[in-house]
Amino acid sequence: MRSQRIFHRHRAWLATAALAGMAPLFAAAPALASTSATSTAPDPVGVYVLRVTPATGGDPAPVSTGTLLCGPDGGAHADPTPACDQLRRANGMVERIPEDPGMCTREYAPVRVTATGVWNRQYREFTRTYPNLCTAVRATGGVLFAS
Repeated sequence: MRSQRIFHRHRAWLATAALAGMAPLFAAAPALASTSATSTAPDPVGVYVLRVTPATGGDPAPVSTGTLLCGPDGGAHADPTPACDQLRRANGMVERIPEDPGMCTREYAPVRVTATGVWNRQYREFTRTYPNLCTAVRATGGVLFAS
């Protein structure tokens, strides 16, 4: 029962964080609408909140959190253009991004990666747990969760 409460509280926090990350886009929508007649810039194709958190008990504070905007590419991501290119090829589905081959240590420091957002007006959510950060980065294409 306790684990269900924690799960639902964590899920509610993620939804709040995702909406908070997208709030500037919604606030800017009226201003963008007034200039849309003269502007040819397309609406963003994708908006994601990306999180990496420790998967073991203890401190649930994120190791890293960022936003990714695609079309035009930007946000608080270290390398938004390659990350958005990967998402475009995968139609916004993180689970369809091909693995980046390479070596990682066998260190056991489990992390949970989460990508929550919208791609072409469709809600997307991806959550996986990996044995360490290197494995998580490689398994998701080498760019999306890299810091």
